[in-house]
Amino acid sequence: MRYLAAITLLASCLVPLTACSATHGMTVPGSDTRTTIHLSAKEGAHLRRGMRIFLESVQGIADGVHRNSMAQVARSAERSGMGMIEDISFSDAVSLPPEFIIMSIDTHQKFDALSRSAVENATKASAIAQLSAILANCTACHTTYRLAR
Repeated sequence: MRYLAAITLLASCLVPLTACSATHGMTVPGSDTRTTIHLSAKEGAHLRRGMRIFLESVQGIADGVHRNSMAQVARSAERSGMGMIEDISFSDAVSLPPEFIIMSIDTHQKFDALSRSAVENATKASAIAQLSAILANCTACHTTYRLAR
């Protein structure tokens, strides 16, 4: 809960920073209509690694549902939950748009909710419905943002 409070506070503090003219960590309209996020090489690598972990979690969840293993679903979902953002530094967080942070938090929370649900013996149908909501966030994010190369 303290992470959610800290990130919410951070997001509200970031709004005034969007008026800055520097391109590092700020956004500019992209040629493909998505907002381009400019990050340092290290920050970009960290974010891309997180997205790969999301994909690994999704694959593990799908495989767990297929095998009727809610324990596997829970483990895979938990991997991408709120615990994943514990190591994000303040400087990395301020490099991201507030709306992106809010969407990211929601996605991590959805992974945690799926993990809890799987531990409580969720049905395959409910696990798939929760996974669908997670993937809707992923799609919305990739539709809205792109990382600069």
